[in-house]
Formats: sequence, structure tokens, C-alpha cells
Amino acid sequence: MSNFKIGDIVARKSYNYDVLFRIKYIHPNGMVDLVGITVRIIADAEEYDLKLITKQELDARLKNIENSRKMKMDRSYNNLKNKSYKFKYYREPNPYNVYQKDKIMNMPARIIHIDGDPDYCIQSKNLYKKMGVNSYIFNIEEKEQYRQVLPLLQKYRPQLLVLTGHDAFIKRRNDIYNVDNYKNSKYFIQAVLEARKYEHNLDDLVIFAGACQSYYEAIISAGANFASAPKRVLIDMTDPMIVAENVAFTPVNEYVSLENIISNTREGIQGIGGIQTRGQLRYSIPGM
Repeated sequence: MSNFKIGDIVARKSYNYDVLFRIKYIHPNGMVDLVGITVRIIADAEEYDLKLITKQELDARLKNIENSRKMKMDRSYNNLKNKSYKFKYYREPNPYNVYQKDKIMNMPARIIHIDGDPDYCIQSKNLYKKMGVNSYIFNIEEKEQYRQVLPLLQKYRPQLLVLTGHDAFIKRRNDIYNVDNYKNSKYFIQAVLEARKYEHNLDDLVIFAGACQSYYEAIISAGANFASAPKRVLIDMTDPMIVAENVAFTPVNEYVSLENIISNTREGIQGIGGIQTRGQLRYSIPGM
């Protein structure tokens, strides 16, 4: 009989307990399917390699992770906020007809975020709410995303699409340029290709796709603006949101700062990369 149950939080002894996982399924042969609870990785392990994480240890580790996340997300936001965007003031003969900055309304990008992890969907929804962006969050399993992305795009007409969930490179197979050596990269690639049937222009629909250790080059080649993971490393749950925030709050006449994204994500340039892309923030003068 198994010493564990579905939903338990565990870590792997052979990896020095580096990543916290939730048990997704326990096979009769003793193999256990795992999903990361703070990073977008899926894995499997034998039961003897797992350690049950106590609530006290879990709370302590999550507190440290949340503090690190908050610092990075705040820094990313402040870098956007402090960038100097100059506005012209339009004055007519009537001295009262002056548009002030506080009368200018921000109109950030509308976002569709499709995530394979239901818990991450809830956390992402809360983060987007704090950002002040109009987002639509859908929990769709990675292998089903490419089937559902096109009708969602047609219905909600977003400027930014996030396709994420969990992924992993199967290291024992060695060849990083074979899409079959990844758990879910082929589904992210297919979903990007479907999305580009809706909108070919890279600046009219900005796409982030991928998760931990995803096939970066193939996802970018399929038509994504940003993707993970150039060096097949882990990415944090919030990394796609940092990308989304930078796109949503960079004006349409500016290019998104890749440096700001890279410097504030978990593994930097090893985890997230992308191509030159215009922002999606528009202004309304006067505010409505």
C-alpha cells in the first residue's frame, strides 16, 4: 500500500529536495506522477525517492518563494512605471480647454490566458486583477489547448495570448531538438500555429507560450513572440505574467523591454526569451 496519497506535497531526495511537487497520480508499480506547485514542471519519481513535506516546512518555503516573487514583480512594475512617457498638452484659446495627465485613460491589452494547471489559473486571475488588466482565464489541459484556442480568440479578440501550463524535457533522451522528447512542447507549438491562423501580425496579437524546459526555438518558429525555455531550465509560475504585464503596459509606439522581462524572471535569459515586439498600451484623451 502506498505511503502517499494524491494531493500530497512532496520533494525528491535525488534532487536534494529542490522543487516542491503535488502528487497527481500514483501508479500500481510505485511510480508517481508529479506537478510543480511553484514552477511549471511535470515529473515522475519512484515512491522511495519522495519525502512528504510537512505543513510547517511548506509554509516556510512558500513564504520565501512569495517574497522573492513579490520583489521581482514589484521591480518589473516599477521599471515600467518609472519610464518617462511624455504627453503633449493641447491648449486652445479657451484657457479651460486643457487636457491634464490625470484626464488620460490607460487602455492596456486585453489578455486571454490559457493554463493547464487549475491552481495556477486561480493565482493568475488574482495577479491580473492586481495589475488592472482585462483578462480571461481558462483552465485547459495542454494537449487540448490547440483545439480550443481559435474559437476563444474569435470570441474575445485579445491583443495578448498566454499559452502555458507544465512541461518537461526528458533528459535521458538527450536530443533537445526532437519535439518528441518533451512532455507538452508539441501542444504549445500546435496552439501557437492555430493562433496565427487568427492573426498573422506579431504586433497585433502578442503570444507567450511554454512552460518549464519547453522547446524554445520551435515555439518561437511557430509564431510566438516570447517563449520558454532557451536553456531548458525551470520557470516560475509567475514568469508568463511578468511577460504579459510588460506587454500590456508598454505603449504601442514603444518596443517591449526584453531586458526588464529577463532581469525579473526566475532564470533570466536562460528561462525566457523573445523577439522585438511592440507594446499594447493605448491612451484615451480625454479619459472616458
